[in-house]
Amino acid sequence: MHPPRAGDCVIPGALIVGGLPPLRLVSLAVYLRGKLAAKDVLPYMVAQILGATAAAYISYLLLGQTFAPSPGASAATVGAVMVELLFTFLLALVVLNTATSKHTQGNSYYGLAIGFTIVVAAFAGGGISGGAFNPAVAAGPTLVNAICGGGTLGNLWIYLVGPFLGGALAAFVFKLQETPELSV
Repeated sequence: MHPPRAGDCVIPGALIVGGLPPLRLVSLAVYLRGKLAAKDVLPYMVAQILGATAAAYISYLLLGQTFAPSPGASAATVGAVMVELLFTFLLALVVLNTATSKHTQGNSYYGLAIGFTIVVAAFAGGGISGGAFNPAVAAGPTLVNAICGGGTLGNLWIYLVGPFLGGALAAFVFKLQETPELSV
């Protein structure tokens, strides 16, 4: 991996660099798309969860309090899962189309497209689901909150199920988009 450069997009707990999968959901989507070796999937996921956990712990040490994503007070659990699935699907599809497609190879706008997708997801869905859209962004703070802040792991499944389903769906849709026989 190279040091950050112009066009890279920094997001919580990850650095997106020219086609390398930054998030677990994207790691899964890129693997399902066929651009990430099976042997690399688990190490990416473990490293990213450890990084998010370390970041959440450092935040705890600096601020003296923990945090964890949780659905909005009036949000139904199924609504929170659907929001995580929908916006994770959109984020993974944008990453696949801008950072891994042969049609957009060498572009300089993928970081902007990915960043705007994250902003829209946070504004539109954050109040409903808690706005993780990434298993590590949820897992790290949730683990630290459970261990150091007396929290619970009760909502963690929302941030695993929704994003993994969204990432898998994005890979499926991307493959449909890239199939020449289906092009208009």
